[in-house]
Amino acid sequence: ANTLKIATLIATALFDRCLNTNKAMTADAWKSCANHIDTIMDTLAEKRNLKLSEDNQDIDKFYIEVALEKELKRKEAEEAKQKIEDEEDDDDQEYYIRGSMHSFISRLATQFNESLRELNEHDESYVDRLKDMGTLIKIIKKCESYYSYLKKEHLLIKVKLLHLLQIYYIDNPNFDRFKDTVVSEKDGPRYLMNYVPLFNDDEKSDVYRLAVHLYMFEGSEKESARMKTIARLCHVYHYAIHNRFREARNLLLMSHIQDVIHNADINSRVLYNRTLAQLGLCAFRTGHYRRCVECLSEVCAFSNKMRELLAQGVTSTRYHERNHEKEKQERSREYPYHMHMNLDMLEAVNLVSAMFLEIPNIAKHSKRKAISRPFRKYYDLYKKLAYSGPPESTRNLVMGASEALAWGDWETCYKHICELRMWALMPHAEEIKQNLKHQVQKTALQIYLIVYGRQYCSVDVHQLCTMFEMEERDVHKIVSKMMLPDPSGHLSNHRYDNRGEILGAWDQPSGCIIMHNEDLSRLQQAADGFADKAQSYVEMHEKLLELRGRYYRGDYNKGGDSKGDQKGDRRGHRGDRRNQGDRGYQGRRNYRDGDKGQSRGQRDRDSRDNRHGNRRDNRHESRNQSRAD
Repeated sequence: ANTLKIATLIATALFDRCLNTNKAMTADAWKSCANHIDTIMDTLAEKRNLKLSEDNQDIDKFYIEVALEKELKRKEAEEAKQKIEDEEDDDDQEYYIRGSMHSFISRLATQFNESLRELNEHDESYVDRLKDMGTLIKIIKKCESYYSYLKKEHLLIKVKLLHLLQIYYIDNPNFDRFKDTVVSEKDGPRYLMNYVPLFNDDEKSDVYRLAVHLYMFEGSEKESARMKTIARLCHVYHYAIHNRFREARNLLLMSHIQDVIHNADINSRVLYNRTLAQLGLCAFRTGHYRRCVECLSEVCAFSNKMRELLAQGVTSTRYHERNHEKEKQERSREYPYHMHMNLDMLEAVNLVSAMFLEIPNIAKHSKRKAISRPFRKYYDLYKKLAYSGPPESTRNLVMGASEALAWGDWETCYKHICELRMWALMPHAEEIKQNLKHQVQKTALQIYLIVYGRQYCSVDVHQLCTMFEMEERDVHKIVSKMMLPDPSGHLSNHRYDNRGEILGAWDQPSGCIIMHNEDLSRLQQAADGFADKAQSYVEMHEKLLELRGRYYRGDYNKGGDSKGDQKGDRRGHRGDRRNQGDRGYQGRRNYRDGDKGQSRGQRDRDSRDNRHGNRRDNRHESRNQSRAD
């Protein structure tokens, strides 16, 4: 009991040394504190009658201080034999010592992460410090066993969540979808992505076990929702780094986290951003380029805020004053360097994936709404350059590849993509390059037929296979899909008809594509332009309706009466909509004061008519008076 009490006091003193300082605990002090906590866990595991007072419910008459005082008095009064017998009788008695193991573990993990943030990530000391992660995880597992024995579920859940946050980002090659490798005489070694059913081999994973335990936790509504949200995000992140895109996407969509994440705390939102970024990288590695753009659009939309969104540092602002308080908060939320994601890789992946969507979109409908606004902005700026030298940066390389793809030159496009610096950091780079090469050839074939197909009466399939180095089966599949109309109408929702991307038919005996070149008449061109303008007006109208709904719900007037605003909207506040500022609020106040059914514009017109009526009456009276005179 005395050894346990001394160890708890020493651990508390070591933590208190850096309580009021801005620096983290030194490596030697942290290791000493970890050794004392490990000693505490071993003592508690050996002697089950000794326990730590985690909360007020554990404090009772058997408190250790009272027991020690009685033992000292007994030493003076009794002989050694009697004292030994008393100690043997007291072996089964429960003793409580001041201390909280959950507090020790959480502070130990916090100090470890802070020490990693202070070290130079490119120095060997960072790697040496990172080796202490095994000691931390071993202590956390012992703490889980201790709380499981005591059946303290509310503390066990917190320790399991802490354990999950320490291991969810660790890559395990046994669960990777790229783990199977085959060797062929033609292509050499390549990877196979065999589909593995969900909940088959994941049951052996610690992340799966911890996440499922957290899913079943039933505590207070707010605390339970926060823990389950963090557990799901960690689970999705773990699936994403192992190239299991289907499982990660389904788990994220079924949880509906994206609908309620704006109400979560800042740490949960940062974890959500990191999970989306990792899911986008997973979609790129597995060949789901449209899903990659959807995942990375929110994170990469603000390139100057990516560091803050991912908690990887603070972006230096040249033309703005630095807010030291805000910068200090951002530094405190920063993740250690070994958990960082390469920002250049994220930008390259987003732009390359957007290239496969935007370039065909521009080739088909140059005025159509942009799918990826950042890519469209960079591409328009690149095309406006009078002279563009050899591409060097990541953005210029992708824009050069996009320009080549727009002309159907797939070889130059693929060459620029292979020159990106991200391939040195991308796992399974060779297999991903093979998938990218096939996608570039496919997209170049589509663009070539869309842009130059109208210049031919017929196109030989064998010539297309030679130009794009594709098999005849793949070319036949792509061209047939382009001939068919879009069943969903997404590709032609603004056209006067629902035709395919190209007008043509197959001639099986000759193996050619017979092109049906039909020029649009002036009426059809006018109808096409009218459809474009009508679509833009519909989108503008929907935005105005959304703003109007927010306006009358009271979002802009938080102190006002939303019911009164809606009532004014239904009955009469539909007059002059040109000024929706103070005049709109004044109109609602006048309505509540008693001008029922009249808007501000209606009252202005009534007062104007009254003034004109008074002037006419005055003129008639003056005319009659002059006649009488």
